[in-house]
Amino acid sequence: MNHAVRGVLGAVVAVAVLSMPLAARVEAQAQTPIRVFSGFPPGGAVDALARVFGERLGEALGRPVVVENRSGAGGQIAIDAMRAAAPDGSTLLVAPDANISVYPHTVRTPAYDPRTEIAAVAHLGRYDIALAVGAAVPVTDLKGFLAWVKEDRSRGSYGSASAGSPLHFLGLMLGSASGVPLTHVPYRGVGPALADAAGGQVPAVMLPLGTMTAQARAGKLRLLAHAGARRNPVAPEVPTFAESGFPALQVDGWFGLFAPGGTRPEVVSRYNEIIQQASRQPAVRERLRALDLDFREMSVADFRAFINADYERWGPVIRASGFSAESN
Repeated sequence: MNHAVRGVLGAVVAVAVLSMPLAARVEAQAQTPIRVFSGFPPGGAVDALARVFGERLGEALGRPVVVENRSGAGGQIAIDAMRAAAPDGSTLLVAPDANISVYPHTVRTPAYDPRTEIAAVAHLGRYDIALAVGAAVPVTDLKGFLAWVKEDRSRGSYGSASAGSPLHFLGLMLGSASGVPLTHVPYRGVGPALADAAGGQVPAVMLPLGTMTAQARAGKLRLLAHAGARRNPVAPEVPTFAESGFPALQVDGWFGLFAPGGTRPEVVSRYNEIIQQASRQPAVRERLRALDLDFREMSVADFRAFINADYERWGPVIRASGFSAESN
């Protein structure tokens, strides 16, 4: 079916729906599934959050919710699908910070401005990003690691789960703040980066703290510092970067819920309220803990301000790095 025919049919359907009595239109909407896009495969945090909070939205609204995995291009395929949808509250997206506050700074002409073209609905959880070294690296703290690298700059490689992510740029921030340049080694996901750090193929990694605690307890990795504002109860022995002398390295990794730009404010606010109420449920809290996520309640306005601040933070860092997604 070509675009012209689809457009005509869509117009006919729209007229038919609008001609329905109000009660019939309400009932029809109640039966229309809400699609929640995830730009990543099943099994990861994005998919898990889409399912956990999608289920709660469905319960609160009395509507079916379907999670659709539109994997590829680092999450951009899912964002494009969400942006192309009607802003009627029937399409949502769960996305990480990299897609919202980092991506636009890594290309010459961004496909969208997340501050104005995407509706921020709700903050879904944050996590701490940590620096760890393999067991064979002869250091026990961040100061010792930087001194060790300074003796031989070839030791200053660190891996992360992908290029163009906050994990990548946080390592560059550490190198800049310490005056000890660090070289990024991109991997395709957390697992391969962890395996190479534990196996000694790369000296250090910058990854979500929670993904490394098992390896650290097994003696295969040594956690040196993390970017949170305070010590993490999962690994209370690990200092923050601020405690280690680098107060500017306070950065959250995070996930959020989004809707197409132009979605009515009252719809966005209602969804935000449902997410905040769901976050107080013990079962949801337990699931977030299993994902090593910390939920912080934010209104729509608070979440939008949070995104704007995060966006402004990463711009200068990425420009200074010279990184471009179009050349990688």
